[in-house]
Amino acid sequence: MQRKKDLSIINCLATAMLAYFLTVPVHELFHMLTHYVYGGKVLIYSASAVRQAEGFDYMNLSAFNRIMIAGGSASILNAIIGIILIIIVLKATMGPTVRLFLIQLMGAHLSVGVGYFMIGGLFGAGDWGDVFRALADQPGLVSVLRIVLSIVGCLGIVGVFFLLNYTSYYFIEDTGNRKERLSVAFRLHLLMLIVGFPIGMIVTILSPERITGELSIGLGALYNFMWIPFLWGFLFTGVMVRPPKKSRFLYRLPSKPNWILFAVAVMLILVDIFVFGPGIKLN
Repeated sequence: MQRKKDLSIINCLATAMLAYFLTVPVHELFHMLTHYVYGGKVLIYSASAVRQAEGFDYMNLSAFNRIMIAGGSASILNAIIGIILIIIVLKATMGPTVRLFLIQLMGAHLSVGVGYFMIGGLFGAGDWGDVFRALADQPGLVSVLRIVLSIVGCLGIVGVFFLLNYTSYYFIEDTGNRKERLSVAFRLHLLMLIVGFPIGMIVTILSPERITGELSIGLGALYNFMWIPFLWGFLFTGVMVRPPKKSRFLYRLPSKPNWILFAVAVMLILVDIFVFGPGIKLN
């Protein structure tokens, strides 16, 4: 009897695109909602940034509130969502497609969350760079924030490497088979990098901030470097970290293509690129 062809890559690509869409545009949505909560006026919502009206008075806000509205709220929420997803992935019972999707979504939110901590702390760039400028009158607090963000960001990113490696073994039956480890890790993790980085760069090119000179291609590449945990999750599982002695195998990656899921994921990514990329004028 001929064995059915494994087309699990179709489902993994679909869930990767969904995970991307529910992370990066949602990150910018968090920024927009934060502006509204603080009474700000949002001019443009895009997949790369949210532009608010000039003249917002930061000086009448506490340091915490300045951190939130200037840019810190979104990455903090990403990190919180990622932590909640860790608990769900490790503790809840679910089917293979749902677990596949939640692992990718978990990794995406953690990468964006602690990734922004890292580049903010180390380079003073991104959302936290805006926070530091809003706290220009408190240089001591800025120094403390940069140290804390650097430590939490770097340790968090490395932690995501190991977490992704850990979750690989829900789908690996023979832990001693390197070919199987590489195959699963490619579909589960590396596809997220293959999806995330180029889409992020396309959105950077189309963004209104790049057109006005506020966002460069190099800076966009730095932001999209946050997808790097998925490369290391792939490498850790495939060739670098010793497999666990006790199997965590639950089920195989779903091999029958879900074309409806794939079509929905593609449409959402096209919306992200061609609608959210150039931005939506709100006022």
